[in-house]
Amino acid sequence: MVDVLIVGAGPVGLAAGIEAKRRGLSHLILERGTVAETIYRFPRRMVFFSESKNIEIGGHPLVSQGPKPTRLEALLYYQKVAEREGLRVLTYTEAVGIEGEEGAFKVLARDRFGEKAFPARYVVVATGYFGNPNRLGVPGEDLPHVFYRYEEAAPFFGRKVAVVGGSNSAVEVALDLYRGGAQVALVHRGKWVRPSVKYWLLPDFENRVKEGSILAVMEAKVKAITLEGLILERPQGEEFLEADFILVQIGYRAEDRLLKEAGVRYEGEKPWLSSEWETSRKGLFAIGSSAYGPDTRTVFIENGREHARVAIAAIARRLGS
Repeated sequence: MVDVLIVGAGPVGLAAGIEAKRRGLSHLILERGTVAETIYRFPRRMVFFSESKNIEIGGHPLVSQGPKPTRLEALLYYQKVAEREGLRVLTYTEAVGIEGEEGAFKVLARDRFGEKAFPARYVVVATGYFGNPNRLGVPGEDLPHVFYRYEEAAPFFGRKVAVVGGSNSAVEVALDLYRGGAQVALVHRGKWVRPSVKYWLLPDFENRVKEGSILAVMEAKVKAITLEGLILERPQGEEFLEADFILVQIGYRAEDRLLKEAGVRYEGEKPWLSSEWETSRKGLFAIGSSAYGPDTRTVFIENGREHARVAIAAIARRLGS
């Protein structure tokens, strides 16, 4: 039995593991993918909005070639930190259930060999949100030419691509596709993209629209998706937008199935949490964006790593460490 079992080996889960180890607590981190899977799944050419110092964990410096780290720099950084800290991480082992009570939890998990049970005194859920994209909820969204994850532009060269969304991800994907040789249309239900779009992306996007390189289809609600494209509802009536591929970039919501199935109390769409990030189920903690439901704009690596420090400190006190 370990003192702390952490679900998720993203930046916040790794920060929790570091805190536990430095406080003399035995730990185990379960991760359904690779270490820093959430970073691995980012678009390949993505650049972080945050400066390096704001996403560092454990006091390890993140050195980047530019003013802000790239996805690859961050991915290698988190994996190297896990290695240097000697964190005990079981990759490709997905937590599927939480049973028991404070001091005697059992986390059920599944790997390629089948299901296993891991005993732990305390459980910390740090599952993030990047693997749980928001969906449109319209007919045709499960067709094979509809994607919710974007990696790079190469597969879409020379084809008509509709990007649905109006925030950072949608704008960044649209620009990357344009530069990768795709014919791009950005579809958004608002009058224009969100003003919170990264300051270095917005002028670029606006200039590409002005010159006709990217088609901006605003005040457009997707009613359905067909093999030929999108059926849109606009102020002037229904329209059809031809597209070979559709990339839906409308945000994410917390991957909190484990918390819900564990029976924790919710207030609206978020779990109730104490000031130490403990759920209503004593001994079960939720840190990072796993605790924020659809509100993914409130919590980031910067403050999620602080959740880890507070939660592990609370556990250490109870264990007398």
